[in-house]
Formats: sequence, C-alpha cells, structure tokens
Amino acid sequence: MNLSFVDLTRAGASTGGRPSSISLIREATQAGLMSRGFECSAASGADLTLVDVLDDGLSPWIDGTAREDLDVCSGPLLVRLHSVPGGHDPSAGLRGLLERADGVIVSTRSHLVRLGSAGLLAADRTDLIAPAAPDVFGGADGTMGEGILVLGDELPDELEQALHALSLGCSFLVPDAHDGGAARRFGSLLVQHKVAILTEPEHGEDGVIAAVCGQLGRVLVAPGGVELACQPHCFPVGTTPTARDWTQALQSALGEAPVPEPREAETSERLDRLARVLSRARLRQECSRPSAA
Repeated sequence: MNLSFVDLTRAGASTGGRPSSISLIREATQAGLMSRGFECSAASGADLTLVDVLDDGLSPWIDGTAREDLDVCSGPLLVRLHSVPGGHDPSAGLRGLLERADGVIVSTRSHLVRLGSAGLLAADRTDLIAPAAPDVFGGADGTMGEGILVLGDELPDELEQALHALSLGCSFLVPDAHDGGAARRFGSLLVQHKVAILTEPEHGEDGVIAAVCGQLGRVLVAPGGVELACQPHCFPVGTTPTARDWTQALQSALGEAPVPEPREAETSERLDRLARVLSRARLRQECSRPSAA
C-alpha cells in the first residue's frame, strides 16, 4: 500500500510552539509502517493519505504544497490529531478538515472526550492510538551525560532563576527539527545531558519525549498537561511553575539514577494497531471530498 504524509503541524502551531515530539512521531511512524509493508509515496500516487494536524484553536494554514497534496488525494484521507492543552474551542478550519476525513486518529482519552463533546467525531471512523516513540539508543559505552538540555522556544524567567540558584548551565534546543534524522539528532544530543526539561505543556502532552528519555536513562522535568507522575524518571511541575517549583523538581531529578529501557513491545503494539487502522480505511460514500480551499 502506498501512503503519503501531509504535515500541517508546522504552519498551524500556536504561540506555544509546535510540539517537539511531532518530528519524532512522524519519523517513528514512517519507519514503523515501512517495516510493515507500507511504501511512502507522493500524494498523486498514494492509496492512502495521513494528515498530521494540531488542535490548538487555530485553523490549519494549508499552503500551496499541502493544498495540492490534499486536492489530489483520491484514496482514503485519515487525520491524526495532536492535542494542545487549554480551554480553546476547535477552529472552523479543523472542523472542516475532520468533516472531510474518512478516519480520525486521536492520542489521548481526554482529547477524544473533548472533541466528541463538541460533535466533531463519529464513533465509526475514530480510533484512539497513542503515538509510538522512535527507538533511540545511547552510546555503546553507556556513559552518563552531565548538565541540562532545555527544549522550548524560550527560557522562562522562573526556570532561569532556578538554574541560576542551583548553579546549573544548560543547552538549548528549539523544538522544530525537520523529520529526517530527528530521532538520531535528538538522541545524540540528549545522551550528552543528564536531565531534559520541557518548557511548555504541549511539548510533552503525548508522552513521546518521556519515552525517549526513558530509553536513554535520562530524567525529564516538564510542566503540567503530561501524565508523568507514575513514571519514575519523570518529575512534573505545575502548568504555571514558579522558580521554587522548578528548583524542587530539578533537585529531585538530579538525584536520580538512569532508568531501564522500556519494553520494545509497547512501541510495536502501537505501530501494529496504526497499521491495522490504515489498512482497513475506506472512502466514505457520502463524502463528496470538497476542495481543501
């Protein structure tokens, strides 16, 4: 089966930034599906199109290339939604895209409930699948990195105060890497540090960054919106953390030892389920497939 990918998450990102896990998710998806018999294809020759889009309250900005890819889509169109925390209502543009879709994939139960309550989802064409994290491996010598790696668009004042109080330096990574090789580059950088910090809730909502940190035995500090409390290598802070909150979380994180690599079966199971959902996708007879405009 030929599969094309359309990424609407870059142009549609909110002021909080495009979630840093999007490139990792897409890279894991492509590699995982190719190993399961799918082939990447241009939109014009695809049997199926998978669209990634943010639900951030803004209408997806569909530029020339994305518009063309959607307009030439003759096979089933599946939309994979990435949630952004907050009390925003789904945008009119997102509503239109979901009405056009032959299938919808969401990653969290809370997002499923919220969109269902807004009347945007049909049960017979909606699937709940948590995104798979890429397989990332540290150096063969297993050495432990030092220092802090901050993933975000800017360094919050409260976090800067906490780092200064603890006499900690940090490296900074703006989370908008291109898909190709994103997991390799992120892993090679993360392995040089002991702690990763996410500065925005939407950067870790899907838990993919937490999974990568777990694979490499690194601890993660992140604001609310992430279900981290049950994971021993993760240290959540509130959605609006103070300098004291950051300080306490960092102190706890720095005292932790590396954690074991998670079971490979979890990632495989998620990709197996995604492959099944894509394989059974069919065009809706009642859908007239309007223009992306």
